[in-house]
Amino acid sequence: MLTLTIRCHLGQVPRLLVLTAMLLAGPASGGTLSLSWDNDLLTGEDKGYTNGLRISYLEEAAENKPDCRLCLSGRTRDALTPLPGVGAPESNHALAWSLRQLMLTPQDIERREPQYDDIPYTGYLSGSVTLWSWDDRSITGYGVSAGVIGPDSMAEEAQEWVHGVTGSTNPRGWDNQLGTDWVGGVQALHARRALKTGQADGLQQDLNWLVSAEASNFISNAQIGAGWRFGTNLPDNFISDYAGLSSSVGMPGILDAPGPGWSVFVGVLGEWIPYSYLDERSGRYQYDQEPLVGHAGIGASLHTRDLHFSVSLRTTTSQDATNKEPLSFGTVSLVWRL
Repeated sequence: MLTLTIRCHLGQVPRLLVLTAMLLAGPASGGTLSLSWDNDLLTGEDKGYTNGLRISYLEEAAENKPDCRLCLSGRTRDALTPLPGVGAPESNHALAWSLRQLMLTPQDIERREPQYDDIPYTGYLSGSVTLWSWDDRSITGYGVSAGVIGPDSMAEEAQEWVHGVTGSTNPRGWDNQLGTDWVGGVQALHARRALKTGQADGLQQDLNWLVSAEASNFISNAQIGAGWRFGTNLPDNFISDYAGLSSSVGMPGILDAPGPGWSVFVGVLGEWIPYSYLDERSGRYQYDQEPLVGHAGIGASLHTRDLHFSVSLRTTTSQDATNKEPLSFGTVSLVWRL
């Protein structure tokens, strides 16, 4: 992770190198790089889901390199062609490699002792690879992930660095964090553009919907959502949630706009969560996962043919049945062509 190399101990450097190698295992020439950052300080809070960082690399589409026999995107496309949404001749296919870190903290981060009436300190670090298949009307993805919960996630070092930069209170309770545990899972997602109106050289808008499912021993869920986007020179990627950390769905087609432009967007999503690591493995902590959670977000973006920047604000209904307060946080995302 870009921010972690400043504060990590020498013993952690090999792990960082291994995870970075996972991210860039595909060809490093061409393609698209993305950096997304969640933080609740952007909404004036510092509790619950407090920080998240994801860096992703999307390979060049396999269809742009038809004679490349060693390209992983093309080989993976051919292997997964029996799955719905993969292999259509009019679609593009590419692998996205991602490295993601999340952290959860209680409301009072100045206390050193465990706070069993609040959520536990939790750090999560994972790598994932997803095959995306897309055109200007739909996008489908299948992915796998593997990672760790606990001190090896380096969440403590990351939060201390962020709080040092922002002048925030230094967190004192990381000695009580959950883990160490290994986690992994699989994910599938499908989204479709339902409507697009407007002139190519003027104002445009589109509507989209998406469904997804994930099965893992960190969180298992099913989601359904919809989004609306309005602006100029809208890129082919119609997913309004460009900056989400849950997957790299925001990357395919995001730099295919006919020219520079801007957009504003809103989105809503419902989530069913039958399994949560925090609920099942938090021990004495009073965390009771809500099985049904709602999400909403608004945001704005600027883009050129080689760069896309967006800022969004998000809120959810309560994740914890014992704590009815919703989560709210802001997200900043930057995508650029290599």
